[in-house]
Amino acid sequence: MISDEELLEQIAHGNEASLEALVYRYHKPIFEYLQRMLNNSSLAEDLSQECFIRLCQTVRTGRLPSRFRPWIYRIATNLCKDVWKSSAYRKESLWEAEKLSLHSDSETVSSILERQWERESVIRALGSLAVDEREIIILRFYHELKLDEIAEMLEQPLGSIKTKLYKTFKKMAHLLNTEEVDKHGTARRQR
Repeated sequence: MISDEELLEQIAHGNEASLEALVYRYHKPIFEYLQRMLNNSSLAEDLSQECFIRLCQTVRTGRLPSRFRPWIYRIATNLCKDVWKSSAYRKESLWEAEKLSLHSDSETVSSILERQWERESVIRALGSLAVDEREIIILRFYHELKLDEIAEMLEQPLGSIKTKLYKTFKKMAHLLNTEEVDKHGTARRQR
């Protein structure tokens, strides 16, 4: 199988089939990453397309990365950061949080299947993490990037990524344990 970097070289020489191959390989993972980071499918689709447009623009300039996968995820992450900076996104996030809290109070635990509850607990725990913590968890476990790829993508030392991942695991475990206590009604989650 031809490597991502070789496909990128071929794109630089005008091979459109190589671009199609990269889009085929990475559209779904990039879309899913953006969707998890933004919690908005429509916006994730738009930004996925923008990600590949930026890829093409960069290739046309002749600046090719030494490693493709961390580079494409860095483009996607930068697009997320641009969205988060916009005031329209902040207003929409507040509205969605209010809407979610209204629904969660009206549902009973017994009406939700156990598996779904666990999934929702993980999503809530991820949502309560800082952006940089959530980003590392999503990249490592949902998109299976290696730690050195994450370090390269985020432009941080590998040791810092390892430390942040360890601390984030502990934080996630605490959040999920608190959720488990809530499920059994023996304690309330601190807000």
